[in-house]
Amino acid sequence: MTKERIGFIGLGAMGLPMARNLLKNGYPLAVAVNRNRKPVDELVRLGAVELASTDEVIAGSDVICTILPADAEMESVLLTERALAGVRPGQTLIEMTSGTPSMMKRVAKEWQARGAQVLDAPVSGGTVGAEQGTLTVMAGGDPGVLERVRPVLDAMARKIYRVGEIGSGKAIKAINQMLAAIHMMAAAEAVALAEKLGIDPSILKEVIGASSGSSWMMANKLDGLLKEQFEPGFKLSLMKKDIRIAVSEAGSDLRLDLAKFVLDAYEQASARYGELDFSAISMRIRED
Repeated sequence: MTKERIGFIGLGAMGLPMARNLLKNGYPLAVAVNRNRKPVDELVRLGAVELASTDEVIAGSDVICTILPADAEMESVLLTERALAGVRPGQTLIEMTSGTPSMMKRVAKEWQARGAQVLDAPVSGGTVGAEQGTLTVMAGGDPGVLERVRPVLDAMARKIYRVGEIGSGKAIKAINQMLAAIHMMAAAEAVALAEKLGIDPSILKEVIGASSGSSWMMANKLDGLLKEQFEPGFKLSLMKKDIRIAVSEAGSDLRLDLAKFVLDAYEQASARYGELDFSAISMRIRED
């Protein structure tokens, strides 16, 4: 059976390994230079086809996967006249950006009006999950659309959840990111306090890992915090953006006091550490 032609747009720290996994699973892949030539060259060496623009990728693909920095890039890549001119019945857009529910609904409205199917499908699992093909997908949209593209998602993810309609994927991703940012800051403060009190890091990891204070951040980010290794997997500036989405979606109806405090901390840290991994929020703890 011939596999569908996949177009992949957004070849950053997450997108590049996700695209690699599609190639490993035998999918014909089309890519184009958007910001950076290097990932395109790598994927072409692995068997992808390079097209002249992202508009051509959209027009020439059966399934289009996008994972972009934010709403602004979603709009500039997916909602221009040239991009929409290539949208046709039978196509499916799998939109994986950590954007806002409102932007996702705008994109879906325009693409669906031209006969395409749309899945709102942000992911979690970081660069390790992207490399290993073990991401979690938070899918919003029609159940039939999800089932149709499930084999494509299976090439990149281990767990796939349908969480509601279009916009629900972006919403639950914002909630996840809010929690992740809070947990990261809590873990960073715990590590700093342990160092000050002379606690052996290996003992800290083992004991906390078996106690009620355990978290994914303590289990997976502790070594990087101790060694101050902040090579970006997920940039601090992008985490700041995601927390802002959560706080904005709450509006004035909810008091997200902790989220607002953490957002302020990430905003202050972003000027110095924005291009580093979001775990670099720990550097702020040691500032005078």
